[in-house]
Amino acid sequence: MKFQQKILVIEDDQELGNTIQHILSFSGYDVCFTNNGASGIQRAFEYNPDLILCDIGMDPIDGYQVFKVLEESSILNRTPFVFLTGSSELDDIRFGMSLGADDYLVKPFRNDDLIKSIEKRLEKFRIIREEADREFNRLFNLSPIGLFLFDGTKVIHANPAFKKLIVNNGNQPYGTLIEKFIDEQSIKDLKANIQNYLSDKSEIFNDEVTITAYDGEEIQMSMVVSEIKKFSDHKLYIGMFTTLAKTTVSIGTYDYADEVNNLLKRENVRISESLGEKITNIFKQKTLNIKNQNNTFFTKRENEVLCLSMEGLPIKIIADRLSISDRTVEKYRTKMMEKSGSSNMIEVIIFALKNRLIEI
Repeated sequence: MKFQQKILVIEDDQELGNTIQHILSFSGYDVCFTNNGASGIQRAFEYNPDLILCDIGMDPIDGYQVFKVLEESSILNRTPFVFLTGSSELDDIRFGMSLGADDYLVKPFRNDDLIKSIEKRLEKFRIIREEADREFNRLFNLSPIGLFLFDGTKVIHANPAFKKLIVNNGNQPYGTLIEKFIDEQSIKDLKANIQNYLSDKSEIFNDEVTITAYDGEEIQMSMVVSEIKKFSDHKLYIGMFTTLAKTTVSIGTYDYADEVNNLLKRENVRISESLGEKITNIFKQKTLNIKNQNNTFFTKRENEVLCLSMEGLPIKIIADRLSISDRTVEKYRTKMMEKSGSSNMIEVIIFALKNRLIEI
């Protein structure tokens, strides 16, 4: 898809500004025009132009001040900047160029001089940007971190590490909705952050998320999202997945039998004597062979949480064992309660035992 190159025109002479906008639009450019320095700065961040034409003699914020503000932005400091000036005085021209401007045009100027100046600066910028894009793509593809580009809703591009995590070999993730592999609550938070995002912030989203891999396994990961490109009618974002850092937790000695009996009393769960004895024995074993739990009623991760819960481990320890967050453990426990029609985890355990979902 070929996008129109965008030019921001900042000119306090309304008639001249309209004329420039018409000339450039006729030449195939996407043009944004504003008639003062303050709105010019604002539109530069919103519009993210490929080139800026800016009058010098404006009040109260002149062209020099506009340039200095945009020069401090990591987003806009490489954007070609051309001064428009009504003065042919050498000192004024030298001062503008000494600031770092790419070119200047003395008013009045011919239409073809305007177009040639723009084309020359855009071509130079294109070469610089293509070199930067090549370096970015090299790092993007070599990165061991899962990286993907998306437009806010669907994947546009992804690196090999992301494909290995999300899709099967040979399949392509392009066009896949992010809802397909990121948990619902995180999607809501991400979209709210995108809606309220300000361009001067480096991150849009930075939080733990639950990722659904290609084989259906749910994995807790850290995701960071930043804006990477702006176009006339949409934006592109980059998402980065990293594994969560493991924390070392000292596990003390637990009286598993007492723990289960006390929990049963607190939850007011009635069970038969034989079933109570079976549950107590499970706790006394301290561990279950998670790999032997092959029922399909619960997911693989739910089975893991269930087995560790049956050991009497608190949520914090379960989270550490599985390298996920406390919140995610709670999510899995809630899902199991919903599936089994239980009101607490003890009832889930009883349900699993009665229906032979757990191998003891």
